[in-house]
Amino acid sequence: MQFRFGFIDLKTIEMKTKLVPETVNYLTDWEGFELPNGVFNKGITACGATTLAIRDEHKTIICSPRNNLIENKHAQHPNTLLVVGRLPEDKIKEYLSSEQLPKILVSYDSLPKVAKCIDNKDGWRVVVDEFQYLLSDSSMKSEVEIRLLECLKQFSYVTYMSATPILSKYLDKISWLRGLDYLELDWPKIEKIKLIRQQSKHPINSALEIVRRYQSGAYPRIEANGEIKYSKECVIYLNSVNNIVNIIRQTGLKPDEVNIIVGNNEENDTQIAKIGEGFKRGRIPLKGEPHKKFTFCTSTAFAGCDFYSTNASSFVISDSKRINTTIDIATDLLQIAGRQRLAENPFRKHLTFIYNLNSSEMTEAEFTKQLEDKLRLTQLEIDSNNSIADPELRKKRIRDLLKLQKMMGYDDGFTMYDEKCDKFIINELAYINEQYAYDLQRHNYQNGLIVRKQIDDSHYDLNTPVKYVEYEEQLRNIIRKESFAERMKRYCDCKSPECKFDMVTAYLDEVYPELKLFYDELGGERIKALGYKECALKAEVHYKAQLTRLIFEFRNVFKKGERYSTDTIKKTMSEIYIKMGLNKKSAKATDLKNEFGMNIKSVKIPQTDGSRKNGYEII
Repeated sequence: MQFRFGFIDLKTIEMKTKLVPETVNYLTDWEGFELPNGVFNKGITACGATTLAIRDEHKTIICSPRNNLIENKHAQHPNTLLVVGRLPEDKIKEYLSSEQLPKILVSYDSLPKVAKCIDNKDGWRVVVDEFQYLLSDSSMKSEVEIRLLECLKQFSYVTYMSATPILSKYLDKISWLRGLDYLELDWPKIEKIKLIRQQSKHPINSALEIVRRYQSGAYPRIEANGEIKYSKECVIYLNSVNNIVNIIRQTGLKPDEVNIIVGNNEENDTQIAKIGEGFKRGRIPLKGEPHKKFTFCTSTAFAGCDFYSTNASSFVISDSKRINTTIDIATDLLQIAGRQRLAENPFRKHLTFIYNLNSSEMTEAEFTKQLEDKLRLTQLEIDSNNSIADPELRKKRIRDLLKLQKMMGYDDGFTMYDEKCDKFIINELAYINEQYAYDLQRHNYQNGLIVRKQIDDSHYDLNTPVKYVEYEEQLRNIIRKESFAERMKRYCDCKSPECKFDMVTAYLDEVYPELKLFYDELGGERIKALGYKECALKAEVHYKAQLTRLIFEFRNVFKKGERYSTDTIKKTMSEIYIKMGLNKKSAKATDLKNEFGMNIKSVKIPQTDGSRKNGYEII
């Protein structure tokens, strides 16, 4: 098998574009349109393509990379057959023998079982939904993807469908997809997603801040149609179950507050159960069902699933320094952006993306060399294993390889055993995935400008309508962890006549009530003069609280008509300051006039030795 490798290889397959009529909002509205045979770029998410596959007049199998996705679709279309897990073959055959037009929803790994039950495959169509996961998932389960791709050869009409298809540089490398027809839809009216970017050294800490703010009732809000709308629910997307578990533990969330949407497997269930009694893996609520205040999702729910919250805000957390938690800007963000479906949710078209930058030290040349060496060693291992004549030794090599892959995946090489042809081969998807993973970490997250370009290329709208500007500022207040001085300065800025962020000020009043108290007591100019520092502001407030008493003390000590030397005045003032707890307040004789309103005049006071000292007379 020959492989091609390169980072700048942007050779693309021939793409055809079809203009969607302006009257069409969903593909089910488009009379005469059929899902094509080949690669199908829907152009946008949530356009009803899967629904079209369920409703059209063809015998159809819809393959999904995520059980949650097809379980969600099956709940909306109960006449379909759901094939996941260990559904017996006789149940599949019973469904196929019924008179209804067959519409079967299957997980990627269940397609071979369904195909086995179909004797005559003429007239059948297969839709591989969200097919970009053929590549991105292959670091974990490439054998499943390869079995799926091999099984698809039995069907003459296959639609590889996605709104965020595999980039052409990778699509052209996957032999099963090479040379397929490619159709992309051009939608004349696209409602763009407003993306709020926030760089953070520690994205998970930002997730903790989001949860804590919602726990305290500090909900972001906007004004819509003359009414204040609060976002009292949030959906937080991460790619680590471990992170979700830790966030729930650290914030003390209760089971009735949290919906955890993650992959259906024993390891995830075990991790979640360790949080405490009552915690378990959840499901996506159907339209009309209640949503919990906090929903945590891994990539299980990125693709194709529908949320119907009336007020949820969406947050995406990406730690680019750990490849298994990285969000692909080119694909995953777009998938997430289309998940909130209710038009009445005023927050549904906003997405907050919190990420850190990757500081990978490996250059492209170094990585290319490492990958080529790994491929060369793989080929040597394959040649060696396939040349073994002794059947017992061959079986041992197979067992050893399978055991190693369960523990290490394809960290050491791309060798896999193909049971069907009884030979060792190169795992093509694992090989291409390694390049994809490097691209994802280094090229997508190398620096802030590259992140910006990736987002621009994905057609996000970074310009915000006026009514949402304050909402975005509130979200940034939630996310960023800042010093008191930074927060106080922003509060003063928001209170200035030039600033119109009334709702941001109201939000800060609720979350940090001390800011308002300081501002009302001292005013913006005095706070600025004190450098916005909390200790300085507290000292000033304490001093102001003692001011009336100080005036009384000084008027009682310094008698009208009497003369006092400057040294005596300062010594007496210092003693009074200390008595009143103002230890750091410096004594200045002129403050009797400037701060305490006493009338004084400068005088020279004769001394017994004939000298004269500077002083003041109280008048």
